[in-house]
Amino acid sequence: MTAMRFALFKVMMLSLVRDRGALAMGFILPGIVFVIFAVIFSGAAGGDLTVRLAVADERNTELSRKFLEGLEKTEGMAFIKDASMTAAGVMNFVKSGSADVGLIIRDNKTPFDDVGGENPAPILMVTDPSREISVSVLQGALQKLYFATFPGSVLRSTARVLSENFVKLSPGQTVALERGLESMRAANGDGPDIELRFDRFYERDDIVGDSEVPTSIAYYAGAVAMLFLLFSAANGAMTLLEEKESGVFARLASGPGGVGVILDGKFAFLVLQGFAQVLVIYLVAWLGFGVDLPGKFVMWAMTSLAAAIAAAGIAICFVALCRTKHQAQVLGNILILVISALGGSMVPRFLMPPFVQDLGWITPNTWALEAYASTFWRGEGVLEIMGPLFALVAAGAIGLFCARFLIQRST
Repeated sequence: MTAMRFALFKVMMLSLVRDRGALAMGFILPGIVFVIFAVIFSGAAGGDLTVRLAVADERNTELSRKFLEGLEKTEGMAFIKDASMTAAGVMNFVKSGSADVGLIIRDNKTPFDDVGGENPAPILMVTDPSREISVSVLQGALQKLYFATFPGSVLRSTARVLSENFVKLSPGQTVALERGLESMRAANGDGPDIELRFDRFYERDDIVGDSEVPTSIAYYAGAVAMLFLLFSAANGAMTLLEEKESGVFARLASGPGGVGVILDGKFAFLVLQGFAQVLVIYLVAWLGFGVDLPGKFVMWAMTSLAAAIAAAGIAICFVALCRTKHQAQVLGNILILVISALGGSMVPRFLMPPFVQDLGWITPNTWALEAYASTFWRGEGVLEIMGPLFALVAAGAIGLFCARFLIQRST
């Protein structure tokens, strides 16, 4: 019995060693996926998240400039430099996704040293609700800077709350408190006499896009659509290898149309199949979650068709490079998972470190998501999505051309 167990173990071990696809799936893919997600989440959750901040200083005073200089020196803040930045420009940067958060120092006649009552806050924070992590990081940075810059104001505000609600300060205690605060200002350079609470220091304005639907819903509709486009296109393209193994492909290729007709037919089928899959996903998003598919149908159709073309062309080219169906299945799963992770189909791209975001531009997922964001979130027109659409269609066309070349050379 022991000898039989050892023999079975030896057979399975030799089978695993000889099967490169199984080795890659079992030992290489887990490491690659782990590295990608570790890099993404170590940056997002480990305190190293960089917030891209668009800033407009409408009052341009010595105090406002000093405050912004302190904020720029805060770890994790990356200012988008533009001397001519306006409030409208800040909102456009946030809405387009070029900035994670916007900060506007208003010229609203409310000085930093007299905030309270009915006066509007001197700072307006422009936020995208789908990037709440970046908003929280900025709020923490503002609070830390506020407490460090105006410690006397914090103490005075605390004393006022205690006096009004708990223990009434005597005139002598009040005078002693003021003298202590004056000494603190003289020693620490606390600046003007600022009496305010931190929650009155800024107001928040959420950019809600073209509709009231949360951006996360529209984002993940596109992310899931692109992921399944790649999987379904790869599975459909593998029929080429099945036909090669059965001899059907050789008989079809000997006909009048040759290899080109076969590949064009499969390409057209995969494009139509992919478009129908994306339609199903967005119908669910429309009927179940309120995504405005009817109002954006033309731009959505253009984007979805381009994404299906890219997926079909890339899949056919990849299968043309493989020798067996098993090899295509294993390596195809690895490739799709990797480019989907890098391209934003699994994790929102703004959570990724900058160099990972840059890598994402080599994937069709990123181009498709940019086009979907322009359609459903930013409210842009057809001209603004031409760049991503051209990249997707070009990827599909190049993939189909390369597949023709590879298959014709091997037949």
